[in-house]
Amino acid sequence: MSPRSLTSLAAALVALTGCAHGPTATTPVAAASASSPASAASAPAGVAPAAGAPAAAATPVAPNPLPPFALVTRDARRFGGMITAWQKDEKVWLELSVHDFNVPFFLSPKIAGGIGEGGVLGGLMGGRTGAGRAQWVEFRRVHNQVQLIARNAQYVAKAGTPEARAVAAAFSPSLLGSTVVASQPHPDRKTVLVDASALFMGDLLGLGAQLQRTYRQGYSLDQRNSAITAVRAQPDLLVVQVQSHFATAALSEGQPGAPVAPSVPTTLPDARSLFVQLHYSLSRLPEKPMAPRAADARIGHFLSTVDDYSDDIARTPRLRHIHRWRLEKQDPAAALSPPVKPITYWIDRSVPERYRAPITAGILEWNKAFEKIGFQDAIVVQVQPDDATFDTLDTGIASIRWMTNASAMFGAVGPVHVDPRSGEILDADIAIESLSSRAIRTLQSQVLAHPGVDDWLALMQARDAQRERPATAAAFARPFVLNDLGDLCQHADAAGEQLGYALDVLALRDGADPAGPDAQAFVAAYLKDVTMHEVGHTLGLRHNFRASHVYSEAQLSDPDFTRTRALSGSVMDYSAVNLPGRGQPAVAPFLTTIGPYDEWAIDYAYRTLPAAQETAELGRIAARSAEPALAYGSDEDNLFGIDPESLQGDLGSDPVAFARKRIGIARDLLRRLEARPAAEADHPTLRRGVSYALRDVARVSGTLLRQIGGLRTLRDAPGTGRDPLTPVPAAQQRAAFDTLVAEVLSPDSLTVSPGLQRRLAPDYLERADALFGGAPSVATDFTPLTQLSDLQRGVLAQLMSEGVAVRLLDGAAKASDPAQSLTLAELNRRLDAEVWADLVPGHGDIPAARRALQREHTTRLIGLLMQPAQAGRVELRTHMRRRAEDLLARLRSVRYRSGWSAETAAHLQDSIDLLRGALQAKVVRPNV
Repeated sequence: MSPRSLTSLAAALVALTGCAHGPTATTPVAAASASSPASAASAPAGVAPAAGAPAAAATPVAPNPLPPFALVTRDARRFGGMITAWQKDEKVWLELSVHDFNVPFFLSPKIAGGIGEGGVLGGLMGGRTGAGRAQWVEFRRVHNQVQLIARNAQYVAKAGTPEARAVAAAFSPSLLGSTVVASQPHPDRKTVLVDASALFMGDLLGLGAQLQRTYRQGYSLDQRNSAITAVRAQPDLLVVQVQSHFATAALSEGQPGAPVAPSVPTTLPDARSLFVQLHYSLSRLPEKPMAPRAADARIGHFLSTVDDYSDDIARTPRLRHIHRWRLEKQDPAAALSPPVKPITYWIDRSVPERYRAPITAGILEWNKAFEKIGFQDAIVVQVQPDDATFDTLDTGIASIRWMTNASAMFGAVGPVHVDPRSGEILDADIAIESLSSRAIRTLQSQVLAHPGVDDWLALMQARDAQRERPATAAAFARPFVLNDLGDLCQHADAAGEQLGYALDVLALRDGADPAGPDAQAFVAAYLKDVTMHEVGHTLGLRHNFRASHVYSEAQLSDPDFTRTRALSGSVMDYSAVNLPGRGQPAVAPFLTTIGPYDEWAIDYAYRTLPAAQETAELGRIAARSAEPALAYGSDEDNLFGIDPESLQGDLGSDPVAFARKRIGIARDLLRRLEARPAAEADHPTLRRGVSYALRDVARVSGTLLRQIGGLRTLRDAPGTGRDPLTPVPAAQQRAAFDTLVAEVLSPDSLTVSPGLQRRLAPDYLERADALFGGAPSVATDFTPLTQLSDLQRGVLAQLMSEGVAVRLLDGAAKASDPAQSLTLAELNRRLDAEVWADLVPGHGDIPAARRALQREHTTRLIGLLMQPAQAGRVELRTHMRRRAEDLLARLRSVRYRSGWSAETAAHLQDSIDLLRGALQAKVVRPNV
């Protein structure tokens, strides 16, 4: 073949494959992005055809099938801004230029209108993890398709390196939505239109799956009845509001024997159909990311984690950046300077006017911490005008919103959205539930339901027993997601119950009017406390459950101290309400200001530091961690359940003294409820008061339980002089056990007279609401003795858990004086003697409640005997075998004693049979 023929053939092949020319204004094919495999590498741009090849003009150009830009936008309303939007009837288009593709945007989703339950709550910011979180997104064009892509920000490497290519090949982005180009390019701007509905009307938040999990119904997005209801464009923002319709054709009914029956939302006119209003804010990520600040385990900040594969020598690729606002001084040289841009919190117009003052006060308390590091008025507060045209859900507007739900679910929550590249906080929306203050004292779920052992274990935070209970073990087996913690904040809920308890105590003891000024002052103090806590989350701070141990009982009982100082080292704790004992002066019930730990955490996160000195200065700040007032322990420390100082609902440096004081207050409340004249006492109020007392006894029982086998887990770096893993002193463990025996496990620990029990009727209207509203358990009868029996069984479950046993076995090896350690043998000997004290001559018959406790003891002992022990803990099984043999011998020696009732005799014989069968059973012994 001649050279000319070869040249002609090559030109023809090039023309057929479309590689002779790049895309033009009449061919709607986008140039591939630099990161796309379909890069234009097949031929350099502008290569001329070889001599003798057919002229390009000889090939007819196919007409563009897309309508002209002007035709699509005819009669449409234009919204000019960062991204121009066009709206005509129900159709909305976005006008995208070549500069809008393959550049970082920030997509912040919010629920603007929900259903008041099931986690679909109006005003709720999308979570940090999974569907619904804020995303680093970009528009990508693939031929005639425009995609909204969520970038994978978790895995990175330095751009332009081989490692970056490896990361790109290893980890995929996600597709949020896609659509075809809707118009020819604009003749002048060269922009194209895309249908916004296809990008934003999908189920971006995964609400269909959430509804299915919650109700076990076949809810799914109904796009035909969904619509974009509003669009707003600003120079730095695009807002798209979507009304999404979720529906199911038929409602499922529960099947007999099914473990979990389907349910339905109780707030809808027709449970087959519901609307959710969604608010999407799209903004550009900062052109220059804020300099990230490294996390330190000694101080609790929320984190953005990134796996950076640029350095193969580093011990781990994981980098942890704390969350913080961008805060810079106007005058860097000044000791005290206003910020260039203050952190502004907008009080949404939905917040009732009477609560705005305590909420404002709670926000501004944090300025004390910022002033100590050189910022004047770092935080300011604004109130959204009634006629404002902006929405506090917009990105960049930190807000406090009032949330009205069907029932109180969490009290308040303070989530944030951050730049994943740096940890910079870009948005925050605190939500406070209206029921947390308006009807906080009803507590229907606690009063109408009958708590069982699992409920008491949860309230006691008895983690070892919870891990071993079938009903709760699965929850502890799931992966623990750190960044979910901010979304799970229950501080306002816990503080709300404490508020109700305190009002009942003070009303009966001191004559306080539950509807008078004192009660209103309590609510205001509660709201300020809750606001300080949630603002702390939105400044980047995690929970600190160790902070409540900072101050002594003497300090907490001093009115002057509590009015001017925090009750705890940090507002990020879930501290118990500070109740005075009988005869003591009134003290501040809630925290009135931030604590020393809070100032320290703000110092670490926000102090202005030169880049060259930052690492050394941060290390110097974090090195203060051994100071007593800066004690820190967070959610995972509480979840593991071994540290007695990382606990919710306690207060003061002496946990045993705190527990004794609170049990005394509960007993006093029960006595005063007994003494109320029947004609004056409202029955549901009496029932609520008894429930409060029992729940507070359970809460402090958890404080005592955590001491036994407890292990202090400190986050100190070497050089502080403190050991990071230290068993609780044996004397404190014994004191906690003695208090549990005397105040909780003894037969007469808490008594409620038959007369009072007959008056503990429910609110029958609330009972009907709960029953027909789908509540799983509605109790008419209220039996405090049965509840106390279940509480005692829960205490026993924790004391006899394998986790406590193993820590006691290991404790002697860590103790400075092993001879003084509380051993497993001592604990069990003392526990067995208390539970079976009725076997001692002269005790009389065994009451039903004691028989239930003894039956629980026998069952747990057999369980420990029969189950495979932890690896290498054969010693535990042999110890339990000896214990079972001793108990069996005791029971055999007393079973025929005269005076036993028929019920007691049967109980003793059943216990004998169970123990004998367990001891005779064949057990597979590993490694034997």
